[in-house]
Amino acid sequence: MDLDGLRAAVRAAGVDGWLFYDFRRSNPTAHRVLGLPPSAFFSRRWFYWLPAEGEPVALVSAVESHVLSSLPGSRRVFRTWQEMRQILGELVGGTRRVAMEYVPENAIPYVSWVDAGTVELIEALGPEVVSSADFAQRFEAVLTPEQIASHRAAGRALLRAKDGLYAWLRERLLADAELDEHVVQTEFARLMRAEGLEVPADDRPLVAVNGNAANPHYSPTAERHVPVKRGDLLLLDFSAPLAGEGNIFADYTWMAYLGERVPERVAALFEVIARARETGIALLRERFEAGQRLEGYEVDDAVRAVVADAGYGEAFVHRTGHNIGTRVHGNGAHLDNLETHDTRPLLAHTVTSMEPGIYLPNEGIGVRTEVDVVLLPGGIEVTGVPAQTAVLPLLA
Repeated sequence: MDLDGLRAAVRAAGVDGWLFYDFRRSNPTAHRVLGLPPSAFFSRRWFYWLPAEGEPVALVSAVESHVLSSLPGSRRVFRTWQEMRQILGELVGGTRRVAMEYVPENAIPYVSWVDAGTVELIEALGPEVVSSADFAQRFEAVLTPEQIASHRAAGRALLRAKDGLYAWLRERLLADAELDEHVVQTEFARLMRAEGLEVPADDRPLVAVNGNAANPHYSPTAERHVPVKRGDLLLLDFSAPLAGEGNIFADYTWMAYLGERVPERVAALFEVIARARETGIALLRERFEAGQRLEGYEVDDAVRAVVADAGYGEAFVHRTGHNIGTRVHGNGAHLDNLETHDTRPLLAHTVTSMEPGIYLPNEGIGVRTEVDVVLLPGGIEVTGVPAQTAVLPLLA
């Protein structure tokens, strides 16, 4: 727990304090930001009050008075709900604005963990509850130089594994070997592990051909898969960190046509999403590098406009990108104004994916392109390059 950093964030946000609340691990942001041990048992409500000025206070149940003992500050213990309410009133009753893991109308559900009843309780005690979303990501999404280096290394390893898979696929297709999505997925996971990447058995790369690629999160299994053969359109979505604690994911999507000449329809669709991807990157260069506040939804709007102008707005069914950290879907700002309205600012020393797609299940076609962008104070850095500019004809 970075007490000085937390207090600085509270002051910079112009709020009177940050009130963490949890019931049975209902607030994972609080646990991560406060650095609570993942193995600890919590069965009762607790609060941790971090004022802009003054000593932090932990408010815990008498049933579990030991919890939060690792955190700095004083401790208050309640037995009854009336005592809990009374002490909360003493802590926040004289304040105007208190930050919690809450977003009005649940606009950003990734960080809106505090239930409506608890928000009502705190506001009944006097202060207005405001969202911690903008600054909470400073303690979850901002990466160290070593972590950013691990992202770069993971990206290079992923691309080597991708190139190895393409060579393996080409050889087997030319030999008329029988293939299916699950076999290809298994080989890809093996190549990724051989590059030193961490690939859990239950989180392997996405491998989809033809109509299955029109389902953005389709993944084959031993029981559910289709053959892979010449003339198929193949989508690969692959992500992993280097093996080891605290390393950062890289996450890319590449597409290949398992033949000699990419169909014109597929080529035209891919040109649209490649142009959309570059539009998003250009906006990051223009605004982020200039030091201007840039919110996640704004990038999504710019990318989505390219796809919509080409006539495929309804076929771009997911957000443009997501924050990346020690989990492939991290807790920083996402490039999203479709699934959610993400008004969080993009922060320096974070990583985001950039992945527009077009999905046409009626035509049995899905196309997606994906790179990652590292946001640095001196400028952005795209990883997963050279970015794919056209669908690869694997047998050309």
